[in-house]
Amino acid sequence: MRKTILFYCLCLPIFYYSQVGIGTTNPQAVLHVDGAKDNATTGAPTAAQEANDLVVTATGNVGIGNASPQRSLDVDAKNQSLRVRNLIRQVPMSYDILTRDITTGDVVATSYSYTEAVTVAAGASATVTVPATVNIATGLFVVKSTNGCSRAMITSFVYNGLSLGYVSGVARDKIGNATIAPIPVSANSSGIWSVTFSNVTTCADGGTGTQFDFTVVKPTTDSYTITNNGNIAKTYQLTVTRL
Repeated sequence: MRKTILFYCLCLPIFYYSQVGIGTTNPQAVLHVDGAKDNATTGAPTAAQEANDLVVTATGNVGIGNASPQRSLDVDAKNQSLRVRNLIRQVPMSYDILTRDITTGDVVATSYSYTEAVTVAAGASATVTVPATVNIATGLFVVKSTNGCSRAMITSFVYNGLSLGYVSGVARDKIGNATIAPIPVSANSSGIWSVTFSNVTTCADGGTGTQFDFTVVKPTTDSYTITNNGNIAKTYQLTVTRL
């Protein structure tokens, strides 16, 4: 009987105070590892003491070098880099990068680029709307296409809101010629850019010297309307990229 009572007495602290300390008798969370075993027996550890600690809270937050994590993973990097080994390498057409807020230290996924392809008949137009989640207010806008001779056209613009500025265009050895139409006072869009490539080589798909000519405009801050001014249908790859 005495052994049974002693067993329950020993277990009661675990049942009523379910925190585990490793290297410390004063755990600050459900699981608290004091790497250097330098924490005080009472009170919260100092910044220097918690620098070598790892904790897991009741809400599932993990702190490294931080005994009071405020995020799912809250790391005090001690002004050093973080190292992640053997990551898989992937470069899809649309992908995110990790960015750090210099004020809060929060690391979030930020869209680096967005790509969408549209096929447009000769003389027709198509509009591509960039999802709001991409959120690249200022960046580089690139129009790409190819022809039946495997020759590529690449034209780039810079943008900020409804402002769209031509940078350069080339269709293999042909330099783009860009003109912008005046914007009416009542218009709520960018200027309309027309880009032509003189004397592009005719190819087996029927494309003539005008096959890469197009017009583009930003009717809203998140959309682009492209018009195919060539003589055959074209598939355009439209990409916005963060600068």
